[in-house]
Amino acid sequence: MTYLSLARKYRPQEFDEIVGQEHIAITLKNAIAMNRVAHAYLFAGPRGVGKTSTARILAKSLNCEKGPTDKPCQKCPSCLEISQGVGFDVIEIDGASNRGIDEIRNLKENIKFASVRGKFRIYIIDEVHMLTQEAFNALLKTLEEPPQHVKFIFATTRPYKVLPTIMSRCQRFDFRKISTQDLAKKLEEIKKKESLKIKSDAIFLIARTSDGSMRDAEMILDQLLSFTKSEIRSEDVSKILGLLQEDALFSIADCMINNEKGKMLDTVNELTSSGKDPIFIASGIINHFRNLMVAKLAKDKKGASASLSEEDYRRLQEQSRGFSLDEILYITYTLSAAIDLMKKTSLSQIPLEIALVKLCEKGRLISIKEILGKLSNIESGASSPAPQILPEPVEAEKPVEKPPVVAEEEVAAEKDILTLQKMKTSWHKILNLIKNKKMSLATFFSEGAFLHVKDNILTVGFNKNNILHKEAVESDPNKKFIEDIIKNVTGENILLNIISVEGELAGKAETTSREEEPSQEPPAERSNRIEPIVESAIDIFDGRIIDIREKRKP
Repeated sequence: MTYLSLARKYRPQEFDEIVGQEHIAITLKNAIAMNRVAHAYLFAGPRGVGKTSTARILAKSLNCEKGPTDKPCQKCPSCLEISQGVGFDVIEIDGASNRGIDEIRNLKENIKFASVRGKFRIYIIDEVHMLTQEAFNALLKTLEEPPQHVKFIFATTRPYKVLPTIMSRCQRFDFRKISTQDLAKKLEEIKKKESLKIKSDAIFLIARTSDGSMRDAEMILDQLLSFTKSEIRSEDVSKILGLLQEDALFSIADCMINNEKGKMLDTVNELTSSGKDPIFIASGIINHFRNLMVAKLAKDKKGASASLSEEDYRRLQEQSRGFSLDEILYITYTLSAAIDLMKKTSLSQIPLEIALVKLCEKGRLISIKEILGKLSNIESGASSPAPQILPEPVEAEKPVEKPPVVAEEEVAAEKDILTLQKMKTSWHKILNLIKNKKMSLATFFSEGAFLHVKDNILTVGFNKNNILHKEAVESDPNKKFIEDIIKNVTGENILLNIISVEGELAGKAETTSREEEPSQEPPAERSNRIEPIVESAIDIFDGRIIDIREKRKP
């Protein structure tokens, strides 16, 4: 007798046997009971979730001798033929191999013939998205107004490739991935009916590996039955499918907790020696830490949200206590970056090992909350405000800043002397702050020169050739802005007094600031002598003396 695979043997034969698609089964049963069956349906969803099986069940329900009924008898010739895939009135078409306009023309010619045995002639087109655009267009009119005895059922894994004009003429049902728990429950039923020797943890591992596909789960179970004659264990499932064993993943996570770098590298080397790809290993570790995160945050205690058995879920909950949530997220991000690097190099094991060794040092990491807390403590305990870091403005060409020309002043008040010194030492910082907000104003202001400070009034002189710069600086908004910057830097409430200076600015500033009789020194000596305050300015601003008279020579 020919062997029948488990996927075909345990294919659902009525709506109540459909696993994980209760919303669709209920809708179709009600449509049959209320005589509201549409002329065209579109079943969309991932592989192995019951699209074609549901189409056959619907066909049996409509063509059963007792039908239309939501519970076909499974005994009449029509039901038996449809179950075996040989029914005359149910035509199953593969959209991948019958995708052209000629096949659709033949279909249109045949639909006018009445059904042979049942009440309806039903066309099931699998992978309908493979039809060409011309074939879809040829089907439009027939699909919109088919004969009364014709029903269309389309199935596809890629509904976004189906033309909107086709979708608008069908009732669409979206099939979901089957949950791990539902898959495991179905496999347990098969285990009892077939008297199979397989452990529950192995069944759960099969269900989790199937990625929501019932057909995949049944095919894997069928493969395992041929692999071993004794009881099937989770280790057998991992071996036959090339999976990472849960014990290895738990061991790697424990090595991170205990900072056991050598043991971790040995575990990784064993996995790669057994044929596991380093990227596959890293992906498995990421999935393990995803489950740790779920175990740490989830409210349920049965592992449903992590798609795990109760035993593995308890182990995860216990191990998750060794990691903070920030550490789990950091490990996930680090391994994701390592995978990106592994894809770019042939030595893919090295980035994985480096990343894992780095993650063993997670105890040295400081959380962002701790850093912010330390910063706030430093700020609250500081006696003076922290120095402000000024961003450098982006300029095409950075203009050469002219150091302010500060005249020597014989001021009796010590406060004015200190204020003047503050202004000299803070000149660059003041200009930078002004540039940050108003670069043109900084350029204008740098053309002036400090003349003197008295009673917290700073007198700044502008050459009469720079009258426009003077007017721009002494306007009320700009003047107030500069005064606020000076207060922010020096801590002094200093007011600006903007004046015009005759002749050369440096010479005028010097004479304006001196309240004494003109010097009797010979002009040559007086011109060569450098005032002490000018020497100080040169030291502070790293400047040099330029003889203006030499510039004027032709």
